[in-house]
Amino acid sequence: MSKEQKLLNNLCRLLYRGAYKQFTAPCDIGAVQTDYLLRLLKKNADTVYGRSYQFDTIRSYADFAKKVPLTVYENYEPYIRDMGDGRRAVLTKEKVRLFEVTSGSSGGKKLIPYTRSLKQEFGRGIRPWLYDIYTNVPGVDAGKSYWSLTPVTSKKRYAPCGIPIGFEEDAQYFGFLEQGIMRRLFAVDGSVKFATDREAFYEETARQLLACDCLTLISVWNPSFLTLLCDFMCEHKDILAAGLTGGRKAVFLNAVAENRFDRLFSDLKLISCWADAGAASCTAPVRDRFPDVMIQPKGLLATECFVSFPLVGEEGARLSLYSHFFEFRSLDDGHIVTAEGLTRGTYELIVTTGGGFYRYCIGDIVEVLAVYPHAPPRIRFLGRGGICSDLFGEKLTEQFVEKALNSLRLSHCFCLLAPEGTHYCLYTTDTHVTSEALDTALCESYHYHYCRQLGQLTPARIIPVKGNPRKAWMDRLAADGMRLGDIKPSCLSKRSGWADYFECLTRP
Repeated sequence: MSKEQKLLNNLCRLLYRGAYKQFTAPCDIGAVQTDYLLRLLKKNADTVYGRSYQFDTIRSYADFAKKVPLTVYENYEPYIRDMGDGRRAVLTKEKVRLFEVTSGSSGGKKLIPYTRSLKQEFGRGIRPWLYDIYTNVPGVDAGKSYWSLTPVTSKKRYAPCGIPIGFEEDAQYFGFLEQGIMRRLFAVDGSVKFATDREAFYEETARQLLACDCLTLISVWNPSFLTLLCDFMCEHKDILAAGLTGGRKAVFLNAVAENRFDRLFSDLKLISCWADAGAASCTAPVRDRFPDVMIQPKGLLATECFVSFPLVGEEGARLSLYSHFFEFRSLDDGHIVTAEGLTRGTYELIVTTGGGFYRYCIGDIVEVLAVYPHAPPRIRFLGRGGICSDLFGEKLTEQFVEKALNSLRLSHCFCLLAPEGTHYCLYTTDTHVTSEALDTALCESYHYHYCRQLGQLTPARIIPVKGNPRKAWMDRLAADGMRLGDIKPSCLSKRSGWADYFECLTRP
């Protein structure tokens, strides 16, 4: 443990205490949300978007819901093109500081405008979350952290007007004062972002992690990324070991031989990663490599917004009430409610942010686990509402496929259902399930069963795979233009041709 690291972590804790106290103090949920909404609309009334929807006449949520339509990303593309060309006061009065790139599950690229307000809104979620970790997970404040927030890019890019595209380093997600602190606490610096290819990225990341003498926190998005990083260390152990000396080299080689990376990073206290919905099965390999380390499921975060974060000891995550304005559309009856009107159930998320997105249907589905009269509700991410494979009208959704795989006891292994011609293939590392059992489980869907009865779909097939299918899956999506940080674990793909990427034991 370094005295400097302890001091810097405790300085962060001091900086975050106010945000934590505000978040945990009893509040009027409706008043907090309405105040945010009306202040945001007033500030952005004199913009192209604000004038189009008469922001200056809105005095309540009811006015807002009546005058401003629900939106998806495609609604913003003309405005974002204008902003990229240098036009001001389009979606917000604030200057656009950068565009961050993201992509949907189908691979289409999106540019998300980042303003000072949007960064502050992210901070209102990050700060109380980190304070809770520093306070309630002993030892996290004693060392360095590895954050994998910004995916790899090969070079700096700019919009036509000169606005940067993409954060240059992870510290930019924090405030100005915190950036200097975080750069001294990060175990891996921002230079790895500009590696020439993924192999070089993994190698430099591994080298910097191995050089860290006290790693206490890992924060990644996809748990498969951490597994792949560990696999890279195993596959390249001789090259990596050559750069180590003495006891560290021996510890590294022993950890690799036993596949026990908790022994390599013996001070590690917590791993933060996706662990809900499609990511649940991906956490098992992480637990195998770090069996003595606490794994905390992340809340719901997207490039566009910061939705929720976990508190130590609680199931699910608390809605980040002070970050944005939230609406929820019930999947049962389509009725839209605000945060104070939530009851237990399943909803589609709708957000309004300081980045210039209004009533934006982000496509994420959440389950409300608990509501409280004077505290943020507790929610859990269920999956993407937009992932649906539909060759002949079968309308297979990610949520249904996940449920079907769970019924077949396939939640523990790699599984990817994808269309191939007139049938579906389940690429999996498990061999105990038959193709007949898979097809029967999928026939629980009325539309799938109907397509089977009509002969539009032929029976589903199990395709056993070996090797490292998670890596092959991520490599294909990355090659198609998706960023590593945007690749969310999923059991369903709309793409065909996966047999060309996996090591299949039988052909589709």
